[in-house]
Amino acid sequence: MRILLPLLCLLLFGSISPAAENGSALEAKTAPKAGVVLTFDDRNMNQWVKQIPLFQKYNAKVTFFVDHFHTLTPQQIDALKQLKAAGHTIGCHGARHRKAVDYVRAHGMERYLKDEIDPAVKRMTDAGFPPTCFAYPSSSRNAEIDQALLKTFRHLRGGTGLQAGQRMRDLKAIYVPVDQIADRGCLIGTGIDYAGTEKRPDYLVEIKDAMDHAQQRGEIVIFYAHNLSDKGPGHHLQPRVLEAILAHAQQIGLATLTYDDLP
Repeated sequence: MRILLPLLCLLLFGSISPAAENGSALEAKTAPKAGVVLTFDDRNMNQWVKQIPLFQKYNAKVTFFVDHFHTLTPQQIDALKQLKAAGHTIGCHGARHRKAVDYVRAHGMERYLKDEIDPAVKRMTDAGFPPTCFAYPSSSRNAEIDQALLKTFRHLRGGTGLQAGQRMRDLKAIYVPVDQIADRGCLIGTGIDYAGTEKRPDYLVEIKDAMDHAQQRGEIVIFYAHNLSDKGPGHHLQPRVLEAILAHAQQIGLATLTYDDLP
């Protein structure tokens, strides 16, 4: 009896003890009331990795979509490992950053998957970054390609921009009610490069307003940018602007979510 009683207790309670010991892990699987999904594209990992302390300051996690994985240097791979270890998601942006619609039109779906998707997924997986999500280069996509890619990825990302005079809070495509995320294979974002600079002086205000809108309505809102630096190279978001976005999310209680956090 002395032996059977501890065994019985183990059988009854052993399966729930990990959750009891680590309640935060259980909570992480619970869908948030609302959130902002920040994503960054291409191969700017040597700049991205410099912002790990800033992300940690605000307990923020984001998604980095990488293309041309076969060209990455050991230093760039190490930067991705640091980003992953810090809790960020590494997603796929294609083998060679090809525009999906043009390539499928010219060569067919099978060739597109063989040339652009399969080799990218294999290289990323072999390097320790099996991707669960994909961002379309240049936001070039259609429903047929979505359907094909959702056999490999759990979620995709397309994109849209603002029309002249349009407010970001009115850009309906970039918002998804939390209870509908699981049914949306492709999530639509909008670009936020150059926010708060002379090129886009009003964008930071618009971004914060869009985040308020998502928080008030129980939705997620999706944004994308590229480099994280003061002057580039290429399309970029300045770190001071990133901090303003993260600080605002924290202030209004809006979760910062990676693609892997989404149901």
